[in-house]
Amino acid sequence: MATIDEQIAGLEEAIAAGVRKVVTQTNGVRKEVEYPSFADMQSRLNWLLRKKRGARSPVTLATFGRGRP
Repeated sequence: MATIDEQIAGLEEAIAAGVRKVVTQTNGVRKEVEYPSFADMQSRLNWLLRKKRGARSPVTLATFGRGRP
């Protein structure tokens, strides 16, 4: 599997070139991913960048109570 840095570089290069297919190669294994849209690519890129910085995905916490008497 490609490292986070390799995935980021591949996505940035593909977005800059205006293509939706990202090709990476790690340890002799070639991997191609074609994204449905540039929005999907940007979303994946943003997720990888957050992961690299160590940020966690936003979490929504729901609380429940019995309400007012």
